[in-house]
Amino acid sequence: MSNPVFLPSTLLGWVLLIVVSLLLVKAVLTVTLALAHARTQRRRARRLDRLPVPGATVMIAAYNEEVGIADTLRSVLAQRGLEVQVIVVDDGSTDRTAQIAAEFAAQDPRVLVLRQPNGGKASALNFAAEHLRHPVAVSVDADSALAPGTLAALARHFHDPQVGAVAGDVRVAGPVTSLTQMQNLEYSVGQQMEKRAQDMLGAVSVVPGAAGAFRSELIRRLRYSHDTITEDMDLTVAIAAAGYDVRFEPAALSFTEPPVDLRSLWRQRLRWMYGTFQVMGKYRHLLLSRQGGRLGWLTLPYVLLYGLTLGGAGPLFDVAALALLTHHAGDALRPLLLNLGTEVAVAASALLLGRQSLRPLLITPTQRLFLRPFVSLVLVMTCVTFLRRRNVQWNKLPRVGLHLPGAPLPGARKQSGRTPQAGD
Repeated sequence: MSNPVFLPSTLLGWVLLIVVSLLLVKAVLTVTLALAHARTQRRRARRLDRLPVPGATVMIAAYNEEVGIADTLRSVLAQRGLEVQVIVVDDGSTDRTAQIAAEFAAQDPRVLVLRQPNGGKASALNFAAEHLRHPVAVSVDADSALAPGTLAALARHFHDPQVGAVAGDVRVAGPVTSLTQMQNLEYSVGQQMEKRAQDMLGAVSVVPGAAGAFRSELIRRLRYSHDTITEDMDLTVAIAAAGYDVRFEPAALSFTEPPVDLRSLWRQRLRWMYGTFQVMGKYRHLLLSRQGGRLGWLTLPYVLLYGLTLGGAGPLFDVAALALLTHHAGDALRPLLLNLGTEVAVAASALLLGRQSLRPLLITPTQRLFLRPFVSLVLVMTCVTFLRRRNVQWNKLPRVGLHLPGAPLPGARKQSGRTPQAGD
């Protein structure tokens, strides 16, 4: 009996078909959950809009951030609809960071500038936590800018006593290059697809430093950890482990400066990946355990499976498909086209949910051929570094400033229409 034309004729072909089928199932579930979250979020917003917004303290840890600290402070002080306190901790800067922040403090009593010897971001944020005046604490990176309404959108969630942290939507706002556009598309999928789906499952794994809100009492009690170099992920997991909900708020936009060269991108991703390994190791006792709850059964397994395992296997899929193309084109072409079509569909859904232009879809082939192997190589090197017990340190990336075409203020957006982005 002849083999149906749509079925593979080789073992490797079957492996590719099974892998792409699993990825397709994941994509369908992710898009379905993301769309469901969009509906749920609208209902949640209507309910929360009727409640008063609690005050928020913005914590900014700054080390040699003279290029962007003024834009960051302007975007924070322009927030409306709630009481705002701003704490800038100068972490031993050797440039004009502290002077610029002090100039803002002299003009606006809401700004408090603290100084300490260089001790790292976790140390600076813990120092800021000792001076919180409001029930909500929001971390904002000194290379980022908030869109209008971001603080209120984050803070309103804390009327629910079960909420411990809320992640904002972080977007790229760097010079328009192929590298920044690839990161822009990557961020869009990560926020609009992954974060929305995680919120629906109660499994948000990271509240980012560029726009993350926390219950102040939890920051005082749990504190930022020095055990890992991804202190934002560490604190997020600690809050979830304490039994609190972690949410995602797509209306809270923060525009951040991305790495603008390969060396900087490598250093950033190596730190992210190494820190993820550290967090997974630190909380491994909660993995698939009864005491871990949704964190142990959903969040940590998701990070392990898709963030570390399948996330690094993408280029192997492409290499296997290319190897098959020479002798068994049908076995490779069908899974390859299905996989590429799925990626484009997911990316398009993410851009539409984020009210962004579909133009970044043009970069999808380049992103697949370059960024995915790049990230996989970072993962391999992280494994080697981790197994050899070599430490990865926080690395200061070069700053060039935020770039938002047509926006009078970094982080600003119009109340109607789509949001400016790196690909514009």
